[in-house]
Amino acid sequence: MELTFGTSQIFTSERMKSKPKLARLFKSVFGYTNVGNYARFTIFKKLMKHIDLPQNAKILDLGAGYGEYSFSLAKALPKAKIHSLDVDKERIATLNEAIKASGTNNITTHCTYTEQLEEREFDFIFSIDVFEHITPKEMPFKAAYDRLKPGGYFMVKIPNKHQRTLLPERYFEEHHEWLEEEHVGQVYNLEDLWKRFIGEGFRVVHGSYSDGWFSRLGWEAAYLGKKAGLLGQVLSLPFAKLCIKIDRLVHGNSWGNAIQVIGIKEPSCQP
Repeated sequence: MELTFGTSQIFTSERMKSKPKLARLFKSVFGYTNVGNYARFTIFKKLMKHIDLPQNAKILDLGAGYGEYSFSLAKALPKAKIHSLDVDKERIATLNEAIKASGTNNITTHCTYTEQLEEREFDFIFSIDVFEHITPKEMPFKAAYDRLKPGGYFMVKIPNKHQRTLLPERYFEEHHEWLEEEHVGQVYNLEDLWKRFIGEGFRVVHGSYSDGWFSRLGWEAAYLGKKAGLLGQVLSLPFAKLCIKIDRLVHGNSWGNAIQVIGIKEPSCQP
């Protein structure tokens, strides 16, 4: 399965939609422009090697946002049925526009909570950097478990409770204020998230850290570059992406600013 990323950005980015010709040129030169999303996808792509999916898989993108992962899977698995769920009406509306504009025919959207989703029997449910925005009691582990087929996989990636930085914290005060308000669920380290999976009935098949020092350097460079304006963003983008690529090659599994766990719903032993 060959996963590509960012093909839908020209349909979902307001800046790119306003100047489509320039956007296509910019994308052809610099590729995907959101460093955070780019970094997340490189991890997602590695994690997918641990998951065995049929060509006609039924997949739920939980907290889909603008659907980058949904589009990637829809393209890689044209016979699969991708369900993209988000509670944000504006994002779902943008996603629906992108589905239509791109001619994608195997993505269905849902603007609802997981607990209210009528669809069942998924082969794979995943959530990438979403659960940190949800309180632990509201995290839909049970809802995901109930909606998986026996043998189905559940993947969660979230920021580690403990973060490490390179530059002084004062450079990121605005970001930290946002985190305190938004990341109400950033409460787990890898061991705790692993235990949460087991407590919810899953058998864990993979657990790991990601986003080490090089990845952090890339993020900090991109963050400061973006704050400096469009020119700063353009100049920092190639460097930030290079840092992330290096991190994916050299980072070990002893710590990381992000954690991810994959669980499987065991087939029932009952006749």
